[in-house]
Amino acid sequence: RFRLSYMLRRRKIPVMEKHLLAVSTSPRSKGNSDSALDLFLEAVGDAFTVEKVTLKSVPFSPCRGCGFCEKEGQCIQKDAFLPLMEKMLSCDVLVMASPVYALSVCAQAKTAIDRCQALWARKYLLKTTVAVPEKRGVFIATAGQTYPDVFDHTVPVARFLFDVSGVRTKNMQSILLPGLDKKTDFAQSASSQAAVLSAAEELHRAA
Repeated sequence: RFRLSYMLRRRKIPVMEKHLLAVSTSPRSKGNSDSALDLFLEAVGDAFTVEKVTLKSVPFSPCRGCGFCEKEGQCIQKDAFLPLMEKMLSCDVLVMASPVYALSVCAQAKTAIDRCQALWARKYLLKTTVAVPEKRGVFIATAGQTYPDVFDHTVPVARFLFDVSGVRTKNMQSILLPGLDKKTDFAQSASSQAAVLSAAEELHRAA
């Protein structure tokens, strides 16, 4: 694969790099989920054109439940979330990182997922979404607790986002990291870091 890419460059034939969009949803900068995401991006970065978005810096409002998107396939709210939503749909790899709050994704992540009802309408009501079989998704979740079902309500919520963004279930990876309570716990957890690096290697091989 490397030899083919090298030969194409020598012939001045452009090699299309895949676009990886990473969305950090935590309200805390450099917390556990954000740090795990950064390590993941560092590990896979040379295989993709990487774009990281910190959701707390995107000003947008929650879903109104008005039903406009079910008729038009577009959200009636013309705010900063719309360009991000379209990138979620068009990227080759979608990565979302969230801490577990109250046994689900954080409020920022849930608000963004709710706004993606427009993508659900396009896919399931209007039938305008074009499937991309090779598109991949990665969900990174960190939790302070360690009991067995701590992620049971989190993963299905995230799966909705990946589904409406065109990621098939078989192409979705989940990196679930329990026992990270203090803000710096991920930086001190060799096992959590190893899990992130293993998932990054898996994605790198699939690229």
